[in-house]
Formats: sequence, C-alpha cells, structure tokens
Amino acid sequence: MKTKARLNIRRSEDLKTSKSFPVFFRISFGAADFADQKKYIVVDYFTGLQTIARHWRVKEGRSKTDSYLNGVLERANVRIHAIWSEMHYNGNPNVDDFKQALANDKELAEILNRKTVGNGHYMPPFEFIENYIDKAVVSAGTKKDYRNTLMHLKEFDEFRGKSLSWKSADYQYYLELVEYLKTEKRLKASTIDKVIKNLKVFLSQADLMDGIEVCQDFKKTVSGRSLFAKVDKEETDHVYLTEAEIQQITNADMPDERLGEIRDLFVIQCWTGLRISDLSRLERGNIKDGLLSITAKKTRQKVVIPVTDELQTVLNKYPDQLPKIPTDQHFNREIKKVCKIAGINDKVMAEVKKGNLTVTAPVPKYKVVTSHTARRSFATNLYRRGIPSTQLMFLTGHKTENAFLKYIKVSKEDNAKDVAKKLKRIG
Repeated sequence: MKTKARLNIRRSEDLKTSKSFPVFFRISFGAADFADQKKYIVVDYFTGLQTIARHWRVKEGRSKTDSYLNGVLERANVRIHAIWSEMHYNGNPNVDDFKQALANDKELAEILNRKTVGNGHYMPPFEFIENYIDKAVVSAGTKKDYRNTLMHLKEFDEFRGKSLSWKSADYQYYLELVEYLKTEKRLKASTIDKVIKNLKVFLSQADLMDGIEVCQDFKKTVSGRSLFAKVDKEETDHVYLTEAEIQQITNADMPDERLGEIRDLFVIQCWTGLRISDLSRLERGNIKDGLLSITAKKTRQKVVIPVTDELQTVLNKYPDQLPKIPTDQHFNREIKKVCKIAGINDKVMAEVKKGNLTVTAPVPKYKVVTSHTARRSFATNLYRRGIPSTQLMFLTGHKTENAFLKYIKVSKEDNAKDVAKKLKRIG
C-alpha cells in the first residue's frame, strides 16, 4: 500500500493560483493487497484540510509554508498505514471495509481535528460555503453578497499565508479579519459588517452539519455583545492627528493615573506607528543608540524607527517597562476619553447611526479616534515633513507603496499649507 497527499484540483494551472483546495490522501493498492481483488485499486480519503495551491509541493505531497499542516498530514499518514496493518493482520479486508474503517477511526479523526462521519465525507470551509451558496434559497442579491464574502475570506487566506479551518474560525481570526478588511482592503464599516454577518451564517450552517466541528466563538457574547460584533460606525478611522494635536494630547492633564498611562501609550503609538500587537511586546532592549527596532508580529518584518525627542520624553516616564495594555475595544474607548479631555473637538465627517439609518454627519474628532489613528498619524505627519514614501515604508513595514499611500490622509487645507511652506523656501 502507498499513500500520498494531494490537492483536489481539476486543472494543473490551478496550482499557480492563490485559491485554497481540499487536501486528500490517494491510497494505492497492488493486486496482492486485497484477497478479493486482482487489479490496481485507488482509494481517496478526504482529510477535511485545505491549503493554498501555489504553496503546495506536488512531488513531496506537502506544503511549502505550512509546517502545522505538514505535521498533521504526516501523523494522519502514519495512522492510515496502521489501520491497514491492523485490518490485514486480522484477516483479508476488502475495499469497502477499509473505507469504513477510515471513516470511523476515532484516532484518525482526532489527528485531523474532526468528528467521525459515517460515510467518510467531510467538507472544508470554502468547499462547504460554495456548496451552500449554490443550494441556498435566497435572493440573487444575497447570493452575490455571499460570493463577495467568500472572495474576501479567500483573499485573507492568501494575505496571511494560512488556510482557514473550522476550528481556527475563532475570535482571534475575527479580529485579524476585521483589521485586514479595514486597513488592507479599505472597506467601509457597513461592508465589513456584511462580511461578518455572512461569515456567521456560514459558520451557523456548518455547525448544524453532522461531522463538522466548528469553533463556537461566533455564538459567544460578552456583556450582551457578540464576540463577532459589528464594526462601530464611528471607528471607520479615516482621520489623523496633526503633530500639534498630538502635543496637545501629551500636555493634557488626565483625571487619574490609569488614563494618563493610556494617554502615554497612545502618544508612543503616534510617534512610532506601532500596532497594539507590537506595542505590547516593546521592551527597553528594543531601543538602542536612538533607534527602536522590533519585528512586527503581523508581517514578521523587522522595522527600525528613529526615537524622536517627543517619543523619548514619554519613554523616560517608564524606565523599567511600559504600562499594561488593555484589550483593543477597551483601549479604543479610553483613547476617546483622553482625546475628549485634551480638546480634540474639530468637526469631521463620519458614518453615524440615527435610528435605523446610517448617515454621514459631522462629529467631534475625538469620537472617531482609535489606536489605528496613531499609525495613520505617524505616517501622514512624516509624509507632510517631506520624507519620501519609499523611506517611510521601512518605518511602517508596508510591503508596497500603494498599500502605504492608503494610510496617508492629508486634507486639501493641510496640503495647501504644505505647498505654501515649500513655495516660501523656493522664493
């Protein structure tokens, strides 16, 4: 008996794409392997796993990038051979007996992180979703929305270099997906909400299927709010803070020590452009000779950022370690309080909810400031100083100039002021 992991593709050109495909074992038997068969036999066993096609090594039957997947496949392969050996030792098995044994083996199911299914059939997420969309009794518009959501989920897989599984669709996946849709795809809050809503539909449908064990985070609530919550309209994050506003926040008196710590953490973000995930790992050892060096958790790229006088002043408050960073949602709520106290009250246009309607209306700037505003502010302010985008990309960790420029938000008024300064220098 021989086994080899393969992708369930129909065309060889699909191997060059970023699409995800189910992984299965092709199990081959010679004429002597079964007592009741005298010809070459092939049995296909679907694992319930999937991976991106262009990351797959066809000859080796393994992924180029996903070591976890490779480890699971290796353990599953060992178990498949063990099942065959046990059956062969106890008698002369036939093809149907072997298929049934694979479908019902609990140890193999545990290795693949799935339930046993009587008929041996298991659908990975994207295959299941496509099947559901085809069969769903819904309007043409809803089906179009479903397909758009599936497209975003597949593109997110490609972006993070990791395949979605039923068990990995947890709260962390939701947070990373929302962040990706906000920052990389630049989608509106209403569009992101639709993606999350459809994702929950897909997970709910899969949860009803026998043999599919889905992570239950999508059902959970905290204080009456779903973990897979809608994106707050006020947090669409289309604004940035000027250097004067950042200084205004820095100088503002806070009513208590903890809010002062939140203010300092936010200011550090404004002068470094660090994401919360990287700020939480920042230590004194990361700062040397006037430079801050850290490997970004999201991109795994090293970024080196100059320590400005403004940044150093804040860091000097915490000689040992930075204050504890709260959860994303709590941090964003507290940042708004800080900015309100600091008087960041200029009116900006934002999506707000009035009754059942979502409208665009002027709101105080502090209401739309989030931790991500700090990253946008860092990039925009340095860009306004005249630093080329190609240099700034090394500081922010962006891979492409196009992705970086999406962060830049300079108003027409600010642009005119910058041009006026340059004209004075020329004159």
